[in-house]
Amino acid sequence: VNKQHIPFEKYKTLQPNFFDKQCFGSSHLKNTKDLDLTVIPLFKDKNFRNKITDKSGFLRIALFDMWLANEDRNYNNNNLLLHYAKDNSLSFYAIDHVAIFNSSFLNYGIQSLTEDDSILNTELAKLLFAHDRKLGETVDKLVENFYLYTKECEAKLDNIFALVPNSWAVDAVNIKAKMKRYLFPDAWKKQCEDNFRALIHSLILT
Repeated sequence: VNKQHIPFEKYKTLQPNFFDKQCFGSSHLKNTKDLDLTVIPLFKDKNFRNKITDKSGFLRIALFDMWLANEDRNYNNNNLLLHYAKDNSLSFYAIDHVAIFNSSFLNYGIQSLTEDDSILNTELAKLLFAHDRKLGETVDKLVENFYLYTKECEAKLDNIFALVPNSWAVDAVNIKAKMKRYLFPDAWKKQCEDNFRALIHSLILT
């Protein structure tokens, strides 16, 4: 994103100096709404819930948050967008990951999320899954893929860091070392799996 790309007259809070360094922009996704408390009651209608193309996406995001210790997606702040497609189907999009790594850039290791830090501890989670007879099967498949995807991510770590602009002056060697130390060991991934399963059982099924 360059300065000439920004309509400053439209976005008064943006300053030109924000773009002195290289930065990226995310594509604008049309027909979306913040998944806030005004939207949640809609999910009480079964017909509305049936419009969701992939309910497991909600659980996938919850497991992703546990792996990266994202402390900022919870009952106070869903950090989710609800997308309305042209065919009237619905899907979830995760946004805002500034609080991953326990909000500390792995400076103090990594700690498991508590139930208060997870979107599993929400009314929406119960509305989506409390009466889902295939929940156990869905969870097993998500966990199976979790191990595969995190292994693939580790294999591509160098390629991912190669995309970071030099102007950001990121200490890639140090950060990669921390990520490999804390995110990818089997013990941490097993801890995430156990926490994920436990919170589903305690927050959704009981």
